[in-house]
Amino acid sequence: MPLLQRKKVIKFIPCINYAEINDHVSALVCSLVKKNKNTVLGFSVGITMEDLYNKIITKAHKQKISFKNTITFNTDEYLETHKHHQKHTKTSFMKEHLFSKLDIKLENTNFPTSKNYKTYDKKIKALGGIDLLILTIGVNGYVGANEPDTKFHSWTHIQKLSETTKNNLMTLFDEKINVPNQVITMGIQSILQAKKIVLIAVGESKAAAVNKLFKNKYNPLWPVTTLIYHDDVTLYADTKACKLIQK
Repeated sequence: MPLLQRKKVIKFIPCINYAEINDHVSALVCSLVKKNKNTVLGFSVGITMEDLYNKIITKAHKQKISFKNTITFNTDEYLETHKHHQKHTKTSFMKEHLFSKLDIKLENTNFPTSKNYKTYDKKIKALGGIDLLILTIGVNGYVGANEPDTKFHSWTHIQKLSETTKNNLMTLFDEKINVPNQVITMGIQSILQAKKIVLIAVGESKAAAVNKLFKNKYNPLWPVTTLIYHDDVTLYADTKACKLIQK
């Protein structure tokens, strides 16, 4: 597979803690929406995202920024969940922690599903693309829900969850038997089409993945390394997530 030539060095904003990351990223989101009421945002769901979304809400209310014309696309959603675990879906999380507290129209929020995933990328393109995509980084280097060894040229697709990811979800879903086996996720190419990407890394468990990113070499076992082929990526990482860089 011929690889693309890297265009730009990834921007790196080291932060003391997650609170500082929240300040930076929430300010960026609110600034974009304030300048362009039709901003298209890409979101992901992770353990650390609730505090960020609270910060966005606080800033939006304080600055009287309207999100009513903003369009959003989430990176991924579980393919199936048990009926009593519907509250743990990515859709439910976003509604509870962000959408219900802003004036955003729910019809302007989008999630990949078994019915729309084959046209998900086309819809994003038809709306002019994602202006800002916010990603978290997984322990094993996943971005979106692209697990290790995801094809570089993948678009939105059904993805089997790795055992590492499923183990990390056990607390959320009570028992491993209840953890979904598959997700529908934006692919690597879907992600690389975003105009600007913000990558968030928090905690020592993300240090290995961050270090792989800074090796400046594509490694299919660490999907985050595909971001070296995007020309506008900013990494916000706390002290613990940075501990292995240059070691």
